[in-house]
Amino acid sequence: MEICSKYTDHELISLMRAGKEAAFTEIYNRHWEKMATYAIRLTKSEDEGADIVQEIFVSLWNRSAELEIRGTVISYLIKATRNLSLRYIEKNIHKHNFLERLSANYATCGSEIVDQIIVKELQSNVDHAVAKLPAKMQEIYLLSRQEQLSYREISQKLGIAEGTVKKQISNALKIISSNITSGVTGVSYVILMHLLRH
Repeated sequence: MEICSKYTDHELISLMRAGKEAAFTEIYNRHWEKMATYAIRLTKSEDEGADIVQEIFVSLWNRSAELEIRGTVISYLIKATRNLSLRYIEKNIHKHNFLERLSANYATCGSEIVDQIIVKELQSNVDHAVAKLPAKMQEIYLLSRQEQLSYREISQKLGIAEGTVKKQISNALKIISSNITSGVTGVSYVILMHLLRH
């Protein structure tokens, strides 16, 4: 990862064409946040925005062997984000289950069962890491991720400052991520980041 950070985007794309998952992970880390911000602004939905970004990166990896990008990589990714966001809006797509859509996406590659196993294994690792969090931090994290409560709702429920809630969730994500991301690259890394943010 440290070595990949020294490459330009186009050099990373070339490495991706050669099957280097670490290069794909670096591209993801560099650009997912800008793409997600744009997608959320267009769809008015954090969930849909996050899902759109995941779909784009999964597709990017699936097509990496023949991928050719003219112009800047970020421009290419933002355009892809815009196009997919607009299709979501036009079709009035409702929220889908991420694991079901992920499996459907990979079915054409003949690896549906393998990818379901990867997702389940990563989710198990996340759950194990969550179980090790300090009690209060774990409670706040689960209220956010399992019960889908907003920072304000958690603040009111527990009688603590909204800023404290935000900091606790941020710290929880850092702890969980540091415990389980070692050696995780490529599409598995994208899936893991999605699981942590939902």
